[in-house]
Amino acid sequence: MLTLRSPSMSHGALKGRGPGAWSLPRRRLPLVAVACSEPGKVLILYSKPNCPLCEGTRDRVQGLIERAAFMPSALTEYTLEVRDISTNAAWSAAYDMEVPVLTTITPAGEEVRIPRSPPRMTTDKLRQHIEASLPK
Repeated sequence: MLTLRSPSMSHGALKGRGPGAWSLPRRRLPLVAVACSEPGKVLILYSKPNCPLCEGTRDRVQGLIERAAFMPSALTEYTLEVRDISTNAAWSAAYDMEVPVLTTITPAGEEVRIPRSPPRMTTDKLRQHIEASLPK
């Protein structure tokens, strides 16, 4: 039998939860940029540190991509690449006051901006909005 335990947990943290129960503290993990060999199969999110709107957009788009693995959609083959504009002067000049900015790569290799969506847009509407903006 395999027992899972977080290294930061003490035995007291499991008290009252029953045998075999455990939990991890909820925390946001940074997304790692993924290189994609096929053009047009990556969504690029331009973001900056300490930007709640950027974090919310990142979480929602990543959730849509993960959901596409179980509920096939146009996003099924896409990955998300998060680019921090504070690490590149060209990105900072282009997107400083506009983040979060979502783009994709066309089959011809051009980077195309996906129109900004309202922050309160439902997840399903956001998926439809992104899918409608993807290159054909």
